[in-house]
Amino acid sequence: MAPARPSQRRSHGPLTLAAASTVLALGLTGCSLDLSHLAPGGLGSSPSPTPVAAGPVAKDAMATLAEAPAVAVQGQTADSGGQPRETTLTVADSGAASGTVDVEGSEVKVIEIDQQLYVSGDDAFWLGQSAFNPDSDSYADNWVRVKPDVLGIDPQAVLAPAQLAEIITGMIPEKGKAVEEKLDGKAVYRIDLGKKNKIWVTKEKPHTLLRMEIEELAPVEGGDLTTRTQMNVSTPAAADIEKMYDDIASTVKDDLGSSRDSRIEVTWDGQLDMKCQTGGKCSVTGKVKDNGVAADGEDKIQVRMDAKFTNSSLGDKKCDDSGTLEVGGTTSLSCSVDYALAASTNPQSYQINGEGLLSTRGVSGKGKDALAKKVKEQRKTTLEKAGGAPASPSEGN
Repeated sequence: MAPARPSQRRSHGPLTLAAASTVLALGLTGCSLDLSHLAPGGLGSSPSPTPVAAGPVAKDAMATLAEAPAVAVQGQTADSGGQPRETTLTVADSGAASGTVDVEGSEVKVIEIDQQLYVSGDDAFWLGQSAFNPDSDSYADNWVRVKPDVLGIDPQAVLAPAQLAEIITGMIPEKGKAVEEKLDGKAVYRIDLGKKNKIWVTKEKPHTLLRMEIEELAPVEGGDLTTRTQMNVSTPAAADIEKMYDDIASTVKDDLGSSRDSRIEVTWDGQLDMKCQTGGKCSVTGKVKDNGVAADGEDKIQVRMDAKFTNSSLGDKKCDDSGTLEVGGTTSLSCSVDYALAASTNPQSYQINGEGLLSTRGVSGKGKDALAKKVKEQRKTTLEKAGGAPASPSEGN
């Protein structure tokens, strides 16, 4: 706010003398000016609001938050070493989340379901990440399962209503005052939760969280990832919650089958073993290992080999194989094709070239089906709590 500037207008002699004469006349007749309306609490100003105890107000707001079916947050987030990131998320009581995070000018789409966090970002976003997998060049074309530190926040761990309420409740001071302020033109209470943490809640009851500024937002159960937040908080309408779940369900169904996984770096362990037999049957086998760069708490990742055999006369044939790689271990992938060459009295030799491309998958086929089921179950429960229609659009088809 710019400092107040003194008036640029100049007083003129005749006006100054006239004012002085008026005051003198009042003094001579024995009259006086009543200035009591200019004093604090006088008729001309509102009395300063009296602060109230912060504890009951904050705890009431957190009780309201804990029972909410979902929260919508909008504002800025950043980890301890990052730049502010514009963040817009809807997070349900189940931990399911959907929204966007702006990372250095790239709008990154985000979904989270059953503690699995996926993002969809462009090339500019991925060029700024430390992702070194054989399929990294395809990340911009697919949803990618990530560790929360890629975004600087884990929505289900710190923004789901009950989790966020528990985190803030642990910061409420034993003593303190809720100070009345204006937020967007409305009377609210500001509550200081320490030197750098603040929340704003509605003045009217039941008190409801409207805004938070938290220096280190971290899960109650602990963890290395902490997030700085300056966010407005609201309770979304049932229709908005329904749309969130529908968007997640659509992404799981249509896109996660080809999703990738950046949480663990993988590579071939040695050379591929390619063999061809008389008659045209060819096979390829490879051993996969992790590079020792694994996510905390993660113990496995889905890997896939896409093999291709080529001959100018016989054409191309493809095969693939998938498996699960345990962190610190290895897994073998193998597949085969058959050119089915007919027996001949004049055998002919063919030179067949082969390659095996290694990639990751965010979820297996069975895992994708399990996620779809989880979305449907959580959608029903959350919408019942929100008072919305829980029926799935796909039901009855």
